Amino acid sequence: MNHRVSRLLNSFGPDLPVFAHGTNHSGAVGKSEASYAVLKFMESFCLISAACGMVGNGMVLWYLGFRIRRNHFTVYILNLAAADFGYLLCIAIETVQYLMQFNVGVQFGIFLFLDLFMYGTGLYLLTAISIERCLSVLCPIWCRSHRPTLLSSIISGLLWGLSFLLNALGYVLCTLRPSDKSCKLVLITIGALDFLFCTPLMLLFTLTLFLRVKCSSQNIRTGRLFTVIMLTVLFFLIFAVPLSVLVLFYFLGYKFLYSPEIGFVLSCVNSTLNPVIYFLVGSYRDRRIKFTLKLAFQRAFEDSADDKDERETR
Repeated sequence: MNHRVSRLLNSFGPDLPVFAHGTNHSGAVGKSEASYAVLKFMESFCLISAACGMVGNGMVLWYLGFRIRRNHFTVYILNLAAADFGYLLCIAIETVQYLMQFNVGVQFGIFLFLDLFMYGTGLYLLTAISIERCLSVLCPIWCRSHRPTLLSSIISGLLWGLSFLLNALGYVLCTLRPSDKSCKLVLITIGALDFLFCTPLMLLFTLTLFLRVKCSSQNIRTGRLFTVIMLTVLFFLIFAVPLSVLVLFYFLGYKFLYSPEIGFVLSCVNSTLNPVIYFLVGSYRDRRIKFTLKLAFQRAFEDSADDKDERETR
């Protein structure tokens, strides 16, 4: 049974379980063929989803990068779209290689490094978005008066660097200079950071923001950005977090049927859904016939309380 993700994981550690091409581990040919058909379906679905997601995230990059005035939150969204686009691109290349049965050897280790790098960056950025939006609601005066102008760009750059360093260390210890003990330790550390630290932090600040807005006696203006963040975090928890959980369990020795593949497929769906969320929130309740993508994204990201205050001040 030819597992694309299993071969990826095996390239990161010599002692991890190996799934050899053409080996029937169950002893039943029919079951092996059925499993191969399931994998083919999952890979094909992931390829279609990745192609659609790259188009959507490419549009987000174009409009936020060149057509729409940016604020400190859209800087995070722009970086998140770049991480999603890179993740889907790597997934698409891997899937094509698998479906065409290319024998690329060590390249699988490189692509796993890139997958986890982009995935981790997206997770860290979404955590930063949740924290900063929560603080902007809890401490609005301080955020408007004392927040550095380039803080979003600086934090985004630091998060890209953190994700790169962690995954580059994993790639060196697992592929270039293999060390089984160090390799597993680094990968378990990355999985624990994603699932046991960043995910609870994101959930905590998102729930705090939601309760502060919905249960407050004051009339807090949130705009559409509040809805974008809520939906993005919700879908991330449903579709993307399972990848961290399954990969962490995999390296801890707990293996389930199709577990890595399911995690990658779900995370692929999550990266594809983000541009759809932006468009639907931006175009919600707008009855104009000529409603453009630019206007939808502009309404989704700029129609916030901070932007309203800025417009009123001008």
